[in-house]
Formats: sequence, structure tokens, C-alpha cells
Amino acid sequence: MIHIVNGDIVGKKLKRLNDPIIVWHEMYDFGPLKAQWSEQECITRRAAYFEETVGVPASLFIHTCREQNQQIDDLSRDEEISLWFEHDRYDQTMLIYLLTVLSEKGFSKLHMVSIDRYEGIKYFHGMSQLTSEQLIQLYNEDCKSISVEQIDEAKAAWKAYCSSNPLDLEKWVKQSSCNLPFLKQALQSHLSYFPSLKTGLNEVENLTLSMLKETSLSFVDLFSSLSKKRILDGLSDLHYAAILNGLMQRQNPLLTSNVPLPSFTSPDPAAVLTITQNGIDLLDSKLDRFECIGMDWWLGGVHLTEDRWRWDGIQLILS
Repeated sequence: MIHIVNGDIVGKKLKRLNDPIIVWHEMYDFGPLKAQWSEQECITRRAAYFEETVGVPASLFIHTCREQNQQIDDLSRDEEISLWFEHDRYDQTMLIYLLTVLSEKGFSKLHMVSIDRYEGIKYFHGMSQLTSEQLIQLYNEDCKSISVEQIDEAKAAWKAYCSSNPLDLEKWVKQSSCNLPFLKQALQSHLSYFPSLKTGLNEVENLTLSMLKETSLSFVDLFSSLSKKRILDGLSDLHYAAILNGLMQRQNPLLTSNVPLPSFTSPDPAAVLTITQNGIDLLDSKLDRFECIGMDWWLGGVHLTEDRWRWDGIQLILS
């Protein structure tokens, strides 16, 4: 059995299985994606974006992607593969990408270990919270074969996720048959990252400003509180830092920070953030985010650069 996992911690803990392990390093919940891009173009564009937004050197990003793709290509198509992914948006987008790619490359003996909770853990964020013994027990008890219907659902979801028209994804969410148990809720969470009808903030941005309206907070405290409230997201600290940096740009920032936020080259989370008067006025619906800071952000295949799409909490609205 070949095991594909998200994260070096889980990979190290699974070494006791004595099976080959591929640790997948990507963040498909973040950055540009287009269905029509070739594999090479996608890697190159994403490398430039990650270098600009979170400081990951483009050369490192490209090398990592090529190396992990080559690991897949080098496998026999008769190999059995087990995918280890949790319930959140971060993991589920990675899962549907891998199921799409593996099926297209001719792999058919696919299995999955996928959970959204674990007894005794109040805030379950991921399998890295489990011990080696717990992971092995999970594998022995919960590793299930992936069906043709699940692969078809993953491929349809990935296509919709990479579409430049977000209505394709919204339609997929509404029509999902839930063959993959956590995918629908994860992509429903994804839709909440579109600008709200009321303020132009997405739900993560709105929650952040609301927490800061009471008092200044450290990046560590903000990220910890947000992760508990947004359990379906699986936000990384670098992704969250990029979101916050977007709120501090241009002439009318919504936030300020005493020091730079964490990045790949400077991961120290020492920053303390404070809401500005613009941020307060925006929460009070006196302003709109597009009036203050505009937008330049990717959600799957959708590049948000103008006030076009809004989320009303139930559905997308074309403004």
C-alpha cells in the first residue's frame, strides 16, 4: 500500500506501517487555479503567486510540485493507494485534486481514511493530533475502498472548483449526492469566502474584524480563535496571514499591525493587530470593502478583482 498524506507530521507518524509514504505539499484552497491550464502552467503561475503573497520561493514551490508529481508518475498503475484526508476545505480540495489526477493516470485501486472527529478531542483539526498508535488503529478499522461514484463526484467537484464561473460550483454543491462524506460541507464553506452582500467582507474577514472591534489581539490569539470557530476551513497560518495582509493594503486599510505578519521566510507570529476606523465603519455598514481596499484574490478558478460576485449567506448574487 502506498500512503498519500497531507503534512509531514502525519507522514512521520505513519512510518511504523513500513509502507511507502508520499507527503503532498500543496494548498488548493489558496491561490490561482484554472482547468484549462496545463500542469506546467499551473505550477508556474501558482509558484509566482505564493512567492508574492506568502514568501515561498518560486523555485522551491516548482521543485516540490515537480518532485511529488514525479513520485506519482513513477508508481505502477497496479499499486494500491490510500489517501489520508480530513473533513475541512484545505484537505477536501486536495482530496478531489488527487482523485482526479490519480484516476486520469490510470490508478484504480484507491482507498481512503477520512474522518471529521476523534473521540476525546474537542476541537479536531486534523490527524496530526493523533498518535502513531491511533493512526494505525484508524487505518486498520476505517480504511475503505474508493468507489467509482466517489471518483466521479471528485472529478465533477474539481472541475466546478476550477471554473471561472462560481455558479458552476454553487450548482455542484446544490446537486451533490454526498458520495464523499465531507466534500459538500467543505465546498459550502468555500462559498462563504466570496464577498458578502452587506459589507463586501467574506465571513473570515468579518469574523476577524468583529473580534478586533473589542480590543487589539495578537496574530496567535486571532488565529487560534478563528480556527475553533471555522472548523470546516482548515486555514493554515500563512493563508490567514495573506488574508489579513489584504485588509491592510492601499490607502484606506481596515487593519494595522505593529510588525509584519508571518510568512514562509519569517514565520514568527509576534504581530499584534488593531482595527482602524475604516474597519469599524465597515462593520457598521457605513462603508463597503471595495470602497476602501478593493480586491485581488483567487477562490479556486475565480479571480476576484472587481465588485461582481456577492454571497448573501445562502447563494451567490451577480452584482
